[in-house]
Amino acid sequence: MTALRGWLPALVGLVLVYAVARGPLHCTTFDLPVSNDDAILLLMGRHVLKGELATTLWNQPYNGALDAYLLAPGLSLLPHHLVFRLYELLGAILLVALAGLLARRVGGERAGVAAALLAAWGTPYMALMTATGPPPNFLMPLVTGLPLLLALRGLDPEAPPLGQRAALLIGLVAGLAVWNSSLAIPALTGMVAGLVLAGLRPGRSALPGLAGFALGASPLALAHLIGAAGSTVVTAASAVTAVRPRWLWGSGVADLGRAAAGLLGVNVPLVVDGPERAALPAALPVALVLGLATVVLAGAWSRKALPFLAWAGALASAFVLSRRTGPDEIRYLYGLTLPVLVLAGVGLARAWAWRPAAGLALGLMLIGPWGAGHRLLVERWRDPAQAVRVWQVPEIGPALDALAGAGVTSAYASLQFAGRLTLESGERVIASQAWNERIPGDPLRFRDEVDLDPAPAWVLSPSLSRGMPRAGRFRELLRTLGGSWQEELAGDLMVFRGFSPPYDESRPVTSDAISVSTLDGAALPAAVRDRDVTTAWRSPVGITRGSGLRVRLEPPRRVSALVLAVDLDHSPLSVPWIAEADGVMVAEGPARHGLQWVNGAPRAGKQALMVVPLGDRKAGEVRLIFQGAGPPLAVLELFLYGPDEAERPAAGRPSAAAALAAARAGDWDAAVRLYADAVRLEPDRAAFHAGLARARWRAPRRRWLDVEGLDDGGPELVLPR
Repeated sequence: MTALRGWLPALVGLVLVYAVARGPLHCTTFDLPVSNDDAILLLMGRHVLKGELATTLWNQPYNGALDAYLLAPGLSLLPHHLVFRLYELLGAILLVALAGLLARRVGGERAGVAAALLAAWGTPYMALMTATGPPPNFLMPLVTGLPLLLALRGLDPEAPPLGQRAALLIGLVAGLAVWNSSLAIPALTGMVAGLVLAGLRPGRSALPGLAGFALGASPLALAHLIGAAGSTVVTAASAVTAVRPRWLWGSGVADLGRAAAGLLGVNVPLVVDGPERAALPAALPVALVLGLATVVLAGAWSRKALPFLAWAGALASAFVLSRRTGPDEIRYLYGLTLPVLVLAGVGLARAWAWRPAAGLALGLMLIGPWGAGHRLLVERWRDPAQAVRVWQVPEIGPALDALAGAGVTSAYASLQFAGRLTLESGERVIASQAWNERIPGDPLRFRDEVDLDPAPAWVLSPSLSRGMPRAGRFRELLRTLGGSWQEELAGDLMVFRGFSPPYDESRPVTSDAISVSTLDGAALPAAVRDRDVTTAWRSPVGITRGSGLRVRLEPPRRVSALVLAVDLDHSPLSVPWIAEADGVMVAEGPARHGLQWVNGAPRAGKQALMVVPLGDRKAGEVRLIFQGAGPPLAVLELFLYGPDEAERPAAGRPSAAAALAAARAGDWDAAVRLYADAVRLEPDRAAFHAGLARARWRAPRRRWLDVEGLDDGGPELVLPR
C-alpha cells in the first residue's frame, strides 16, 4: 500500500503530462478515417474472427500479422474505428510505462520517473506515430523492449538468476517481434550483444529462451514453408531486408541524419512517412541537440547502458544499410525512441542528483522544443486538407454512396484506399488494387473476386496514386481501348462504372466459319474451337519474334475482337504483339499495364484471356504476330466476335452470378461447378471460360491460411514500358 501511495503522484503526473502534450493531437485526429494500411490489418482481424488465419500481411508479405491477432478481440466487441484508435493509444501508454521500467532497471526509481515523463511528453514524431501511424511501427519498440526489460534482471547481482519461465517468455516475445517485422532483428541483435558485453551469461536459461524464440517466430517459418512469404522477402525492392550497394552507404548516413532529426524533434515531420516538415525557431533545435546529447551521454555512463547503446547502434546501422529506408521514412527508425528516452531519463536523474537546477534546465531544453513541435502538429492537422493532401487519406464516403446507388459490389481502387473501401463498406464492396502497386507480381487478397465480377467499378483519385493511373490518365487509357463507360465525381474520388466493351460476346462467329493455323502453316486442332475446357493446343516451342496465329474466315465478315483463352500459369500476355486484318495492321499490344476488356470491364495484369480488338473491320484473315519472346503458347479456346452475327440468349448468366457469389463466400469448389454450368449453357461466351479457369486455378489452393489470389504477371506486364 505504501508503494502504491508513492507511485500515485507519479502516475497522476504522467497522465497530466501526456494529456497536456499529446492530448490535443489525439483529439484533433481521433475522428479522421483510418489509413489504408490500418484498414488492411482491421480486415485481417475480422477474418481472423471468421477462422481465416494469416502469417503475413495481406499484399505485403515482408511483415508479419501479429497486429491483426491483437486487434481481433476488440473487433468482436467494438466498431473498427474505435478499436484502432484505442489500439494506438494503448501502444503509446505502454511505451511510456516500458520506458520508465527500463530506465528504473538502469538508474533507479528517479531515472524511471524521468524517462516515463519524457516518454509521456514525447517527441512530435512520437505523438504523430501514435495518433496516425500505421502498425506494425508503433508496436515494434514494445515487442523488442519487453524482452530486454526481463533480461536486465540478469545484470543485477542482488536479483535471483533468470528463471526458465522468464527465459521462455523473453524468447517468445523476441520471436513474435521477428515474425512481425524484420526491423526487430537488428534491435534484438544489438540488445544481445550489449547484454553479453555487460556481463550477462544466460547459462541454463539459454535453452528455454531458444525454445520460446522458435515458438514465437514459428509463423514466419510456416509462411516460408507454405510459400506465403514468397521470394519477395529477399528480393523485392520494397523489402526492408534488401541491402544498399556499397557506393550508397554514404547517402545512407545522410538519410539517417535527416530521419533522426525528424524522429527526435529537431524539426517537425507533418506526416509519418513523407517529406513534409515544419521548422522550429532557430534557438530551439540548438537547445534540443545540446540538451539531448548531454543527458544521453550522462545516461550512457554505466555497464547497464550497454544494451541500449548497442540497440540504438544496431538500429541506426540497419537504417543506413537498408535499401528500403530513406531520409523521410522515419518509421523504420521509430524503435530508436525507446533506448534514447531510457538513456535520457537516466541522464536527467543523474543531473538532478548532482544539481536539481541542472536537471530542471536540461529537462526544459528537451520538452520546450518538443512542446513547440506538438503545437505545430496540432495546427497543421486541424486543417481538413491535411488528411488528403499530405496523409493521402481522402474521404471515401461519397464514393461508397455512389457505388451503393449504382448497385456496384466490386471495385478496383488505388493502394491508398482499396482496403478502406472494403472495410468501411462492411465488405459489401470488395475492392482490390488492379495489380500490386507495392510489389508487382505478388498476389493480392481480393483480386480474384473483383476480376470475376462482370460489373466492377474503378475508383481512382484525380491526384493520388502509387502506380495505378490517376483518374485523368485512366480516362485516356479507356479512350485508347474503345468501348463506353460512365463516370461520376464522388467527393475526392472519381468513380468509373457502367462499362460496355467494344465487342459483344453474345454475337460469336460460328466455329464452322473459322480455321486456325500457326503462321508457318501448321493447322491447329479442333480442340481450340470445341468449347471443351479440358482440351487445348500447346505449341512445342516458346513464342519467338514473328511467330503467331493465322485465323481465316469463310466467308469474310466484320469482326470486333479475337479472344484467346490462354494458360494462367505460363501467360503470354506480357509478350508484345501486333494484329493484322487482311494484311493491314489494326491493333498492337499489350496496352499499358496489360489493360484489356475481359468479362465486361477493363482489367489489368494477368488474365485467363488475351483480347485482340479488331474494330468491327471486315476481314477474311486475321493474323496475330508476336514481337518478342515468351513461353510456349497454349490456346485453350479461340473466339471471334462480330457485330453482324446472330445474338445468342444469355442463358448462362444466372449460373455465373451464383458462381461469383460462391467465390466471394470462399466456396471455390461450388464456383467451379457453377462456372462449368454457365459454360455449358453459353459455350461461346469467353468470359465464362475465363471465370471457370480462374475458379479451377483457385479451388485447390489455400482456403483458411494466407489466402491470396492469382498474381498480376509482375513488372514486365503491369509496369509502364
